[in-house]
Amino acid sequence: MRSRVGCSRIVRRQDGREKVQLMKRNDRRTVIKRMGAAAGLLPLVAGGAARAQGEAADGGIGPDTVYELRTYHLNPGTEPKILDRFRTRETAIFKRCGMQPVAYWTAVDGAALLPGGGGTLIYILRHRSREAATASWAKFGADPEWVALQAETEKDGKFVVTLEHTFMKLTDFSPQV
Repeated sequence: MRSRVGCSRIVRRQDGREKVQLMKRNDRRTVIKRMGAAAGLLPLVAGGAARAQGEAADGGIGPDTVYELRTYHLNPGTEPKILDRFRTRETAIFKRCGMQPVAYWTAVDGAALLPGGGGTLIYILRHRSREAATASWAKFGADPEWVALQAETEKDGKFVVTLEHTFMKLTDFSPQV
């Protein structure tokens, strides 16, 4: 059974497992032309499909999949440092501990910014289940590379003033990310 989702093709194998295959470049161009303004969302959808393809070993997206929205309100002067830490090392540790990054943002205005604060980092992680999220965070907290990295980068003070997080499930009409 074959169906097309965004810029990928989901192929159901004989053993019942699904495999995500990216479409050829020419196929993507055709999809973008037909989508018009909605094509702006294509990188997010295609990126989610590409990540799902690479996560076949951990089950990818399933009925128990949860997403974790994390918001870090930062101390003044620490935003460039935490962004560099995520960019260069922390994201790789997340992946090794079973967490799948979906996207990262910095707030430019609105309620997410604290008055006089040092900026806001917002990101979403995908987990196989709520239980897997708990196990992944325990593994992350005990990871020797993470412990050393945090001690090294925060030797002059903590980056995060306050942390907010919420676990979420996709609705039935949501794109698979």
